[in-house]
Amino acid sequence: MKQSRVLSHLTTVLLIGTALIVGYYAGGGSGATPLWHAAFAAPGTLAHATLDDSVNLKPVQLYQEALTRLQSEYVEPIQHPEQLTYGAIRGMLAVVNDPYTRFMDPKEFKDFNSENAGRFAGIGATLSLTEIPMPATKDGEGTRAPVQCPVCGTIIGAAKYYRVSVVEPLAGSPAKLAGVEAGDVIMKVDDTQTDGLTVSEVADKIRGPEGTKVTLTIARKGSEKPLVVPITRAVIEVPATENKTLEGNIGYLRLFQFNEKTADETRAALADFNKANVRGVVLDLRNNPGGLLTECVRIASMILPAEDKVVVYTKDRNGERENYTHTERQIYEKPLVVLVNKGSASASEILSGALKDYKRATVIGESTFGKALVQTVLRLSDGSAMAVTTAHYYTPEGHDVGKIGVAPNVVVELSKDAKTTNEKDNQAQEAIRLLKEAIAKAGGAGTAAN
Repeated sequence: MKQSRVLSHLTTVLLIGTALIVGYYAGGGSGATPLWHAAFAAPGTLAHATLDDSVNLKPVQLYQEALTRLQSEYVEPIQHPEQLTYGAIRGMLAVVNDPYTRFMDPKEFKDFNSENAGRFAGIGATLSLTEIPMPATKDGEGTRAPVQCPVCGTIIGAAKYYRVSVVEPLAGSPAKLAGVEAGDVIMKVDDTQTDGLTVSEVADKIRGPEGTKVTLTIARKGSEKPLVVPITRAVIEVPATENKTLEGNIGYLRLFQFNEKTADETRAALADFNKANVRGVVLDLRNNPGGLLTECVRIASMILPAEDKVVVYTKDRNGERENYTHTERQIYEKPLVVLVNKGSASASEILSGALKDYKRATVIGESTFGKALVQTVLRLSDGSAMAVTTAHYYTPEGHDVGKIGVAPNVVVELSKDAKTTNEKDNQAQEAIRLLKEAIAKAGGAGTAAN
C-alpha cells in the first residue's frame, strides 16, 4: 500500500494549518487505504518524526492566531469550537477545486460507512454531482467579476459549477413512490438551498429518523417550474444486484452498486445461470454510481479469463503505477454484453473498461460518467475523515477513464418514452439482440461477445 503524502502544495492557504495539525496526530503521514477497499488509515500510526520535519509551521501559526483572536474577540461565545476547525478543513479542500475531495465530520463518516454496508435510513435515491452551466448574466444585471482568494490567489469564480442530482431512485423506495426521477437536480432540502453543498452534505440533510418527512425541491428537464416533492423517510436496504432469466434462456444481471454484498450476490447469480445453462448474459451497469474497488475486482475476476490478469491500474502524482489483478478464478465463460450510460461511474467504469479492453464483452449504451479516481480516506483522530483524490484509474489498455469515461462499442440512446432502465427498454432490447448474434457466432457456447 502506497504511503499517503502531505498536501504540501496547499500550505499557502490560510486555513490549511488545522488539517496539517490534525492529520499529523491522526496518522496523516501513515499508510492510507483507497476508499473502495473498505479499510482506512488508522490514527496514531505516523512514523517517528517531528512536526518541523513534516510541515512548514508558518501557516499553522497563522491559523492558530486567527482562531485565538476569533474565540477571544467575537461578539458571542463560540459554542462549538470544533466546527471552526471543520470549516477550516472544508475551506482548504474547496480550494483544490475537486468536487470529490471532501471532508466528513464524525457523523458524516459514520453515514458513509453505513452506505458501504448497504443499509441506512433515508429516501432511497442514489445521488451524484452533476456539472451544470453557470447562470447566465442578463442585460442590465451588470457583470460577474471572478472571485479571488486573498491569500493564495486562486480564482474561485473560474471553478466548475456543480449541483447534486439523482442518479436513480431505488425500486420500491420512498423516493420512487414519491415520483423522483433519474436526472432530477435537488435545489432545496426542506428550506435549505443546496447550491455549493457536496453530495455528503445534501445526503446528510435528506437522511433522518424512519417515519419523518423531508421535502425536496427539484428541477427536472422539461419542467418549467421546480417541483416540490414531500417524502416520508424509511429504513433503506440497498439492493446490490437483481437477476432473472429472460425469454430465449438469456440471463439478465443488474448491479445497482458495488457494496459489501455485490460480489457474493454476483457469484451466486452466475452460479445459477451456469446451472440453468443460460446461453449468454446481459450485465446491466446503468446508473450504477460505483463503490468498493475490491468488489469490482472480484467480479471482473469471475468473468475474465485467467490470462487477463490486470483488471485496472493506478498512477499517482509521481507517475508510480500499481496494478490490481485477479483475486479469484473465472466462473462464467459464455457470451456477455454490458449496458452502460452516463450514470455509470467509478467502479462501473473500471469493470466495463476492463471487459471492453480484453474484448470479453460488447459494451452498449452511452458514454459513462467519467469519474474513475482513486479516493483515499484519511481518518482523523476525532472520528472525522478526509476523502482525498490521490491517483487516476486506467483501463488495461491505458485509458484514463476519469477524463472521458468509457465509450460504448455500440451507441444506443435511451428512448424518450422509457421512464426507467430495465430489461424491457430499448437499450436492453438491443443488448439482447446483439447477445443472440454473439451466441450464434460462438456456436451457442462461446467465450466472448466481440
